[in-house]
Amino acid sequence: MGSSLRSFIKDVRGAKTLADERAIITKQSAKIRTKLRDDHLPHEKRRVNIQKLLYLYILGEKTHFGQVESINLVASDEFVDKRLGYLAATLLLDESEDLLTLLTNMLNNDLHHPNKYVVSLALTSLGFLSSPELARDLYPDVENIIKNSRDPFLLKKALQCAAKLIFKDDSLLEIFNIEDITRVLSNHSICTHGVLLGITKILQSILLIGLNGNKEEEDGIDYNNDILAPLSLLLREFFVRLENLNSKNIEPGYDVQGICDPFLQCEMIYTLQLYFQVGELLDSKHVLGYKDNFCDLLTRIATNTDSTKNSGQAILYETVKTIFSLNLNQPLRVLGVNILAKFLAGKDNNTKYVSLNTLLKVVPQEPTAVQRHRKFISHCLQDNDVSIRMRALELSFAILDGSNLVELVNELMKFLAKQDEDSKDLIIYTIDHLVDTFDTHVVKDESWKLDVFLNILKLVGPFINYEKINDILIIINNTTKLFDKSNFLQKLLSLSLDGESMEISDDNIGWQLVLVWCIGEYGDLVLNGDNKNNTSSINESSITDYLLNLQECYTTTNHKIINYILTTALKLSIKIFDAKNIEKLRQLILNYADSTDLTLQMKSNQYEIFFNQSLSVKKTILETMPKFEKIAEKSNNVKGSSKNLISNEPIDLLSDLLNEDSKSETKDSTGDNVKPIDILEEIFGEKNDITQPLKRGEEEEKSTNHPTVAITNADVILPSDATKIYDSSSLNVYASLLSVSSGLAHLDLFFQAKSLISDLQTFCAVPKAQKLTLGQLYPSSTIKASQVCKQSLKVSGSGKLKLRIKLDFHLNGSSSTTNEQFDHKFNESL
Repeated sequence: MGSSLRSFIKDVRGAKTLADERAIITKQSAKIRTKLRDDHLPHEKRRVNIQKLLYLYILGEKTHFGQVESINLVASDEFVDKRLGYLAATLLLDESEDLLTLLTNMLNNDLHHPNKYVVSLALTSLGFLSSPELARDLYPDVENIIKNSRDPFLLKKALQCAAKLIFKDDSLLEIFNIEDITRVLSNHSICTHGVLLGITKILQSILLIGLNGNKEEEDGIDYNNDILAPLSLLLREFFVRLENLNSKNIEPGYDVQGICDPFLQCEMIYTLQLYFQVGELLDSKHVLGYKDNFCDLLTRIATNTDSTKNSGQAILYETVKTIFSLNLNQPLRVLGVNILAKFLAGKDNNTKYVSLNTLLKVVPQEPTAVQRHRKFISHCLQDNDVSIRMRALELSFAILDGSNLVELVNELMKFLAKQDEDSKDLIIYTIDHLVDTFDTHVVKDESWKLDVFLNILKLVGPFINYEKINDILIIINNTTKLFDKSNFLQKLLSLSLDGESMEISDDNIGWQLVLVWCIGEYGDLVLNGDNKNNTSSINESSITDYLLNLQECYTTTNHKIINYILTTALKLSIKIFDAKNIEKLRQLILNYADSTDLTLQMKSNQYEIFFNQSLSVKKTILETMPKFEKIAEKSNNVKGSSKNLISNEPIDLLSDLLNEDSKSETKDSTGDNVKPIDILEEIFGEKNDITQPLKRGEEEEKSTNHPTVAITNADVILPSDATKIYDSSSLNVYASLLSVSSGLAHLDLFFQAKSLISDLQTFCAVPKAQKLTLGQLYPSSTIKASQVCKQSLKVSGSGKLKLRIKLDFHLNGSSSTTNEQFDHKFNESL
């Protein structure tokens, strides 16, 4: 292992494995730690070890053991040591370190050093490491340099350091003297571009303090009159200097692609922006009187600056940000949008991204002006850079309204047609916002809207999530004309039943779900309607066979679509007349009577019962879905004696039942837990099951406007075989196991009060492998002392039978809620 920094870097980069690299770093780190402890180590070798330590810092290794050594180097009289010491201190230390106090005297001494480069090192380090304490202690030294120095190099450093110190501790505004800035500005021999940049930085710090709300300090300083008013005297000087910089008189030393010092121009524009933001915030007449002059200046800058060069684009971008930050007059805002549109027409992707990002922010202020440049935005949708495409997508939806809906949607469809699996995030974003767009905008041509969704399903059906499929089905269901629905279903069927068509892939689950749902709802419109476009390939047999083939494809891979197919088979049975096809549908449903999936098994058995009903009964139950509203309003005053809380998620017995139930109770009682109606779940999901097990039961609180229900509990008698499973000072809980068979158990819970209990609510949980149906409390949720109420439970599934029960109630009429929770494990298993 070499002893120099170069050798160390070469060894690390030459490591063939991560373990080798780690071994080299660990060994060198230990070696550095040992060397730094040697008080007699020569300065040259000490510097080499600190250099290696900084390389370790870059690699992300621990370097805290070198903090004291870096301070020792700062204390050295040699410039080489000081330079490396200050560099190490700025990297290895921060303002929260206690060791920073050791630098105070060293910085103070170096700020008065005769060598201007040592003073420069101290100023730079102080700016990086300034804590409020250091700022207060050393600001007078920095201010002394600003007052007395005639060296532009030091003035630039001192001004920027003072800016950091003032921003770090705004109490320094008390001793800040604006005359120092005025004197430097008036002295043309020392006011170089670097010094002017330092002045902009110190003004920015002062203005940001005012913008952040520190309008008046604790000692009574009036920011508006004592700070902002004197600073406003510099505005005219800034206008003149900025206009001169933007003119054609180029200074060769600051020429960047034909632009004079774009860095300084951007900083001056930003400083003037802060001036007027603070002026508007404080309603300062000293500043706002120059607003018209500022608007004229920005117009000249935007007109004279070359937008083809990167340096000119930086100035124009800062100009546009200023225009919209101050919300200047409408012609200037339109000019700003036009500048950003020019950026979009360029070839540089960085400029495009910045332009799209800015346009996205300014759309609320100038929507019409942004819409005029729609062709540039659409062109960005075809860019190779995914970040450009994403920003262009966001901007396209931001400018979308009723006037350009058709054009923009067509552009987005072209965009979707060119996407592949690598652009999944873009596809999902586009689909989500397209669906939301059709929810918020009224489209008169519903046939065109359905064609859009047909193309979406054809192009990107495999990427659409179930929630958005649900929204698409709601839009289809709410279409007013039956003819449009019939045409939509016929197009779906034509593509799906055409065996030679390769447009629809087997993994297009979105297409299959929508088609299956539409067959169940509108199959009669295609089969029995007077549609002249109906083809011979679409008939009762072809549709029935399609459902049979589809369920064979997804029997083992996707139980969700099987649920939909079963419900569609039941609904279609009342829409066709061929007994042979009706029997095929019945057999399709019966195939799952013995399914290992309990949901499919129950659904199959329930639907068989429906199948055996008379046609009039089935038509009533299976009629077409009504119009759906996505947002369901719910009254806060929920009336009724009781309500069950239904959850489709399996309950983990080890979960925190108390926290989950209390959240559910709060949401349900306030009416805030309002969700969009899920049309898929309503038609095909588990919620449609009549006997779907409930995972969690809840007896809701009675309305306080009604007196306690006067029902005696004498009808409920505690059985002799009931087992006590819980005993507390408030009540006893008993359990009576009625029956236990393979996969199913019935039991009763009995609650015997020791004092008056009102508004009793019960929450029960079972293991994940089981499902629970929780009945209501009988005869009442109010129990007098020594009386009993009963609650029935049904548990299905497999595994050991065990319960977690939580009880909420009011004891002896108290307004506070008492909570009790316990677990019980039965000896029986399912």
